[in-house]
Amino acid sequence: MTREDSLSLDTVLDEPVRFGGELAVPVAAIDREPLVSLSPLQISGQVRRIEGGYSLEAELVYSGELECSRCLAPYEFQEDEVFSLVLYPRAAAPSDEVELASKDLDILYFTDPVVPLAPIAEERVQMALPMKPLCKTDCLGLCPMCGMDRNLAACACAPETIDPRWEALKALKEKV
Repeated sequence: MTREDSLSLDTVLDEPVRFGGELAVPVAAIDREPLVSLSPLQISGQVRRIEGGYSLEAELVYSGELECSRCLAPYEFQEDEVFSLVLYPRAAAPSDEVELASKDLDILYFTDPVVPLAPIAEERVQMALPMKPLCKTDCLGLCPMCGMDRNLAACACAPETIDPRWEALKALKEKV
């Protein structure tokens, strides 16, 4: 390993090489709306030589704040993920488009023997973030009438009993 934020694969010989460090990844690099804040990413693991490439096994630990998709309140989260990747040197790129299989998702192709860890960690964070984060599974969300957070208190809005889009059918029923 040459620096804390990259791996030098030239140093990996017969024995596995351990690595670890802290990666400061800005929220803008993740570019996901529900992400409010993100702590520095703690990454550690080892890389070993395998036939035709390298095997990377790592643990990624981080925390931060997400915005609930129902009530819009920020809430804290914590992630501790163990993952593995297979690193292969990039051969000549195929000229045609290639469809990826599920087994191809854990493969990383490199051109330089010094592999940066930040893009790997950023991708793992992207995959771990929920599409529709919830502060709790039974979050009641916001009142569609007044916008009050129904988790904090019940509002005085009376729920509309008849959907106004059905009024035309109601009038038709009365004629028949």
